[in-house]
Amino acid sequence: MEEREFMKKRLLELRKYLKLSQKEFSARMSMPQQTYAAFEVNREIRDNYVRLICQTYNVNEDWLRTGKGDMFIIKPNRELEEILTIYDNLQPTLKKYLLQQAKNLHDLQGKLSSTDEI
Repeated sequence: MEEREFMKKRLLELRKYLKLSQKEFSARMSMPQQTYAAFEVNREIRDNYVRLICQTYNVNEDWLRTGKGDMFIIKPNRELEEILTIYDNLQPTLKKYLLQQAKNLHDLQGKLSSTDEI
């Protein structure tokens, strides 16, 4: 099996690990879904796309190319990834609302923490 076949399998493994659809995975890189989908099927992945994938998802480039080493440079926080995925798929007004709610929760946590210390 040639190197390209192995890289296709690792791309699929990465995307499944992150629990992202092809659409979600490619959207974070501002890449058309069709472009990314071709990488998982049969298209050779140019170096600039390999670097983009590695940079976007903090992937160990050596792992993606050869299978050596860990998948990630630093393992991602799955909860944070899930929040970012949800946020990325919201309409702009809902993004503002979610951000405000997060700030409100942060403020509430601060008030609760100061109450616990008394």
